[in-house]
Amino acid sequence: MATRRPLALPLVLVAVAASIVMGEALDSRSAAGRAAAAAAVSVAGPGTPPADPGTPPADPGTPPADPGTPPADPGTPPADAGTTALSAAAVQAATRAVDEYATTTRATIAVAVRDTGHGQTSVGAAGAEPIYSASISKLYTVVSILHRADTGEVTLSDDDRDDIEAAMTTSDDNAMNALWERFGGPASIEQTIELAGLTDSAPPDDPSQWGETLISARDVVAVYDYVLTGLSAASRAVVLDALGAATPEGADGVDQAFGLLDPERDDGADAKQGWMYYGSRLYLHSTGLVGTGNRFLVAVLTVGPTSAGADAGRAVVDQAVAAALAPLTAE
Repeated sequence: MATRRPLALPLVLVAVAASIVMGEALDSRSAAGRAAAAAAVSVAGPGTPPADPGTPPADPGTPPADPGTPPADPGTPPADAGTTALSAAAVQAATRAVDEYATTTRATIAVAVRDTGHGQTSVGAAGAEPIYSASISKLYTVVSILHRADTGEVTLSDDDRDDIEAAMTTSDDNAMNALWERFGGPASIEQTIELAGLTDSAPPDDPSQWGETLISARDVVAVYDYVLTGLSAASRAVVLDALGAATPEGADGVDQAFGLLDPERDDGADAKQGWMYYGSRLYLHSTGLVGTGNRFLVAVLTVGPTSAGADAGRAVVDQAVAAALAPLTAE
């Protein structure tokens, strides 16, 4: 956990984002391009001889094709239209469930879910709201560093790779501090914003406080989507392998087995968690990738009063994540 001036404490998690502001309890193309087939009509040139007059005409007794055969139903939808509609319904149900859960608490919950199989994204009521990142800024920073390694701008040392792994698995703050210093700090956040086309995120006002990076649930799922589609296969594996090896406890001893990493969930998740104390508020985030082939990206971001306690805050994240995942597993 971190207070204001020490570097903000993080957490590791998967692809849901929900943000919660609590009282007493803590609380999207496939524009499937279809190329129209052009019928090529071949016209005989003037030098082409006529057909052999000795050739007999076609048998006049051959019947034409059955005129009663109906044409294909022009209203038949494409084969995948039904599953795409189901996907849209599922991700919408996921964010709606989280929003409904939030009404039962004195909290604000921000959530976003993306189905990478069908390109459907749904953003909850607070899913575009900027929120302090806590340790989710580690994900943003690592994505920028790996992009630069992919393009040859930087060559990563063994120490760099060790720090990346530590920052992503145990959410090690010292490892993050080293990466932040060596790779430009806020510039890394700005680069990831540009790479992933983010709209709600921003570097911290105080360049030393990476935990005060602004993020949104919507932007976090976009970052995960960039990991899957924008990074090289090798760099993508670095991220996913690290997230898949997230430990039950953070390097600081804080329990990060909540939300997507809730041990009572047996479907598995590659997740980056985040946690941070800031004044009278406690930030607890769970984000990552779930499902076969990392199909679903989920981000749940929460903010609540410190007076409610960390256990109560984690319980809120657990319930929000469970609400989001239920329609996805049913789909």
